[in-house]
Amino acid sequence: MPFSAYALIMANLIPLVGVIFFGWDTVLVLALFWIENLIIGAFNLLRIITVAIVNKHHSGWFTSVFFVFHYGAFCSVHGILLSSLLGVPEFNYEEIIGFEVSGVLQLFAEGLAVLLNFIAVLSPYIWFGLIGLAASHLVSFVEHFILRGEVFNMKPRQLMSRPYHHVVVMHVGLILGAIVLQKLQSPVWLLAIIVSAKLVVDYQQHRRRHLAKTDSEQQIKDI
Repeated sequence: MPFSAYALIMANLIPLVGVIFFGWDTVLVLALFWIENLIIGAFNLLRIITVAIVNKHHSGWFTSVFFVFHYGAFCSVHGILLSSLLGVPEFNYEEIIGFEVSGVLQLFAEGLAVLLNFIAVLSPYIWFGLIGLAASHLVSFVEHFILRGEVFNMKPRQLMSRPYHHVVVMHVGLILGAIVLQKLQSPVWLLAIIVSAKLVVDYQQHRRRHLAKTDSEQQIKDI
């Protein structure tokens, strides 16, 4: 099993241990998983730019800009909704940028406010989870995308839709989880189940994307 799979499991065990042994609550866990979606987007943007440079796909530059706006707006809307469901005090985006904006820029500014508010309210504990998850995605990027040569077999258009397979499941799961947990007053056992389910989903998606290919390559070598 590739090292990235172990890194993924270890990263997802951090919030599980936090819930069971250190009293991590619903707000902390769900905020952590929402911020992970931003980490996923950042690494996917890095993949698109890398492919554009290495493989000279000039369309990748347009794709990267479109991805930032599309994915960023998607995550911002979800973050605002999640913050409202969790009852986290609002953070005025004008205090960050110093002036008022409108349209898509306002949506991005409000999403940024949600991010900074989550970090401010939940520090320092949320950093343990964020560092673990970021490290896991970094390991996967280096091991599979760089060292195993995925960069040479990808096109920007393929990468554009890549994170949505994971993120859509996570977004729906987080919203439903927030509603159920709030209704049941956030029992530890239910929060632990949600974190465990997220680990299983992450591992299955990781296996479909990377490990199945690795296993088939190993079988060819063994023949």
